[in-house]
Amino acid sequence: MARTPARVLSITSGKGGVGKTNVAVNLGLALTKLGKRVLLLDADLGLANINIILGFEAKSNIGDVFSGSAKLDDVIVHHPSGIDIIPASSGVAELTTLSEAERLQLVEALEDLASDYDYLIVDTAAGIADNVLYFNSAAEEIIVVVDPQPTSLTDAYAIIKVLSTKCGIKNFTILANRVPAGQDGRSVFAQLSIPVAKFLNVKLKFLGMVQEDSAVPESVLSQRPYVENFPSCRASLDISKIARKIDESPAERNARGGLQFFFRSIVEAQR
Repeated sequence: MARTPARVLSITSGKGGVGKTNVAVNLGLALTKLGKRVLLLDADLGLANINIILGFEAKSNIGDVFSGSAKLDDVIVHHPSGIDIIPASSGVAELTTLSEAERLQLVEALEDLASDYDYLIVDTAAGIADNVLYFNSAAEEIIVVVDPQPTSLTDAYAIIKVLSTKCGIKNFTILANRVPAGQDGRSVFAQLSIPVAKFLNVKLKFLGMVQEDSAVPESVLSQRPYVENFPSCRASLDISKIARKIDESPAERNARGGLQFFFRSIVEAQR
């Protein structure tokens, strides 16, 4: 019996510094703890960060696949935590804008992985550059990470607006990160929902919140994700709750749905 292709989640944000990559990594690890097979793609192609949070040095990366010096199987890192990673290169400007030929290379390589995983989590770059739009528009579900800062909410509105008007995306999931202890992340969601409801024809869904926690920066410094480093801290409990919520909810399959369609959709979007 054919396996269901991986569920594709993009983790994105309107601005940097909201903890997007930390969310992507720890959400992936929380899903592996539920027995799921997770592939994490570092789609911040010119400024890799996932390897820093997970504390490994990649011998090869996605740039080597493009150059022909490595196959995708050689690039995938099998981390001891149980999660698999496709690392990005760091500081290579040429990788910040992929050509159609390079996208097609990824299509062919990743289609072979379609049934090997339950989830593909795509950690996009922040902002509204072309690659960010391509990766988000190809995903089945877009998770926008925001924090309580006004600049975060303003920039989250901006990326939702661009993805809606330019790419036709109408459904977004919101995750409130760095919520002060004792506060409700729904208040952050409400602040974003007001202008979205007034000016944009889209639907927002509240996924949950991750509380502000000193264990998070401490884990970054030690290069160990907080789910592994402090499994009982507030942030770990929150992200684990979110992972269970995602896994228990039905996949919002669409015409592009599934890992085998992911990069093909990116190519079509560029055309």
